[in-house]
Amino acid sequence: MTTAVDSSVLWAIAKGEEDGSAWLEKLAECRAEGRLIVCDIVWAETRLAFPNATAHAGFFAQLGVHLDPSDGAVANLAGEIQDRYRKAGGKRLRLIADFLIGAHAAMRATRLATKDDGFFRAQFRKLSVVRPA
Repeated sequence: MTTAVDSSVLWAIAKGEEDGSAWLEKLAECRAEGRLIVCDIVWAETRLAFPNATAHAGFFAQLGVHLDPSDGAVANLAGEIQDRYRKAGGKRLRLIADFLIGAHAAMRATRLATKDDGFFRAQFRKLSVVRPA
């Protein structure tokens, strides 16, 4: 089972947020069941939480999270879902990055670990979303 990880989860862990420990435990559970991946968007979004690229890469290595870059198929799905969202009256508050993260998870993983479960469940209906208990 492959779990994609959203930047919201990684920020919680990296910055020691209140729910960071619970997310760390949840990722350990997910890693025991399979592989943990992030797309290039998540990799880029989390980079500024670290003083340098080495520390950033070390954080991912310590968690057992692997970079899995997106491709054209992921980008096309993200664009299609964003188009559907906007035509249904969705607000422009959602950036294409959110749709790329969801599309990557939908195409490359079994589930997505995210704090933003409402959005991803609504827009990527077949994608399983996980959160700490």
